Amino acid sequence: MASLFAKRLTTTGVLALALGLVALAAQAAPLKSGNAEPQQKIAASSPQAPGPFPSPYPEGDTYTVPGDRDGPSEFPVVHYDELQAKVPGEMDFEHFHSSNEINWWLTKWAYDHPEIAELYEVGKSFGGVPIYQLTLTNKATGKDTDKPAAFFEGGRHSGEITSTESVLWLAWNLVENYGDDAKITKLLDEKAIYLKPLNNPDGSDMYRWTAQTNRSSVRPHDSDGDGKLDDDPPLDLNGDGYVTQMRKYIGAGKGTHVVDDRDPAGRVMRSVGQGNGDYLVYTEGIDHDGDGRIGEDGIGGLDLHRNYPYNWRPEASAELTGRGNTQGGAGEYPLSEPETRHVFTFLTSHPNVSVVNSMDTAVPMHLRGPSTCDEKECMFPADLRIFEHFDKVGQSFTDYPWAGDVYNDYATRFGGEPEALYGHGPDFGYFQFGAVWYGDELWNGGRFTDYNEDGRYDDWERSRWCAENDRTDCFLDWTAYDHEKLGAVEIGGFDPKFWNQNAPAELLEEWAANQAKFNLGMAFELPRVEISGVKVRPLPSGQSDGATHEVAVSVRNTARIPTALEQAKRVKIVQPDTVSVELPGTVGQTVGDEPEFWLKGRDRLTATVRVKIAEGASPGMVTVRAASTRGGVVEREVRWPG
Repeated sequence: MASLFAKRLTTTGVLALALGLVALAAQAAPLKSGNAEPQQKIAASSPQAPGPFPSPYPEGDTYTVPGDRDGPSEFPVVHYDELQAKVPGEMDFEHFHSSNEINWWLTKWAYDHPEIAELYEVGKSFGGVPIYQLTLTNKATGKDTDKPAAFFEGGRHSGEITSTESVLWLAWNLVENYGDDAKITKLLDEKAIYLKPLNNPDGSDMYRWTAQTNRSSVRPHDSDGDGKLDDDPPLDLNGDGYVTQMRKYIGAGKGTHVVDDRDPAGRVMRSVGQGNGDYLVYTEGIDHDGDGRIGEDGIGGLDLHRNYPYNWRPEASAELTGRGNTQGGAGEYPLSEPETRHVFTFLTSHPNVSVVNSMDTAVPMHLRGPSTCDEKECMFPADLRIFEHFDKVGQSFTDYPWAGDVYNDYATRFGGEPEALYGHGPDFGYFQFGAVWYGDELWNGGRFTDYNEDGRYDDWERSRWCAENDRTDCFLDWTAYDHEKLGAVEIGGFDPKFWNQNAPAELLEEWAANQAKFNLGMAFELPRVEISGVKVRPLPSGQSDGATHEVAVSVRNTARIPTALEQAKRVKIVQPDTVSVELPGTVGQTVGDEPEFWLKGRDRLTATVRVKIAEGASPGMVTVRAASTRGGVVEREVRWPG
């Protein structure tokens, strides 16, 4: 227990350090891109009209990726059919929404439904693009900050756009069903939902509008250690709109790969080691920097999901002893990236949030912390039971094969040993923010059937499933190409955008909706404090504190999640729940401190407030108030007896 306590003291210190870094970043000289911006809320009294329905594509034939790099930043625009709405201006989830269309829908909802929707900018991306967020709650029943809340976001990783669609589906479902569906109406009357479909608009735009892909931020990065930034990106040489693979036949026993004979379609390649294969296989592109490799230093290289402050570790190039743990893609320092920093600053200014899901693709898995330790050693048992419950709830909606923690369940899902991820969102979310925090992974990458039952899903199994299900969109057939250096090659491979990383458009809604239903299920279980009864009792005269009455306030938590996880109490991210009595005018005053307590899931208790009423005075109506950081604020008007 002593070591656990020490770890949690460290947690508080790291949070203070991270807050200090945010303050320093705000004071620093302006960056070329990605300055921190204050929240800029659009006034609820004057929401903006959405205007004409936009084109899903940018203007012009090329798109320029933000940032100064040693390699190219300008790439041809690709008009993917998967970005086309079925009927412009009507919502459907059989296509992927561009940032233009997403922002149009967010603006429309805020304009058409100002009583429940508020749209605002939480900051700007690395490239200076506004990042928009939507708050959904019934404004007539109170401020969002006085209500229990959940936060859901997608689009952190550039190409993992199915997560964006799930956030958008949830927003659409809530807006369209408020007032008609009793459960959704009650949810938004009593609670607040914060929704951010696009965490990383720079990377998302690049992914949707060009053949390029990358991990996360488009901030230039030296991924191959040659001292240059983004100097060797892959390229779409054959103009089919995708970056896939190149294979070159060099003779039996001279290469590294063979055509996998387990694939009935005869198209996927299998690595067999140097001197055992017939082909050499490359990433599609050219060797820009002349180092003999192709496409090894593409756009960006940082990982916004390794940039959180808890247990952050530097990249290998910045660790000077050679003996410390490092984390690829971590960034220059914790919260160095504006996209992650905006999440941090929003949530730390909104501690009423007790559920978060910040989603990616494509495992698929309900993924949570811990990311660097065994859950039974470093989590409070009561908290772990809550997460384990939601693991099962998630799988009941999605049927994902995996649910659990990063360190064990994710790292060993195909065998092997536990492995740590540093600076990971779910660890910040639990250990520092004290919330039920998931980083779920949507879509299965086409891994539907494990034909040989070895617990893995190899490329030949994905190809076989496609062949048996008459799918012609999984794989881009090998086509001949005359390469400037390699000579005659063939270009082909799995569709990297709408099969490997994301569901094909016609399967999109099932994956987006099922995940959103899990998130909605967690939102229904947000803690909510209610006052279930108030009794006023006169006290015998001569009380040592001068009190004349006792007010017994019965309160309860109506949902499964407690008003504070044990970890939230430990790091003091929330204040204790309280009750208070407000007396009119000068008729009297409360005596002593307000009672403090915590409410477990579906818990109830009675808290007592002592009151001193002036002689001969009658308070009439008094206000009884229950306040909880994460359970919300409720008030009841009570007539004073007598």
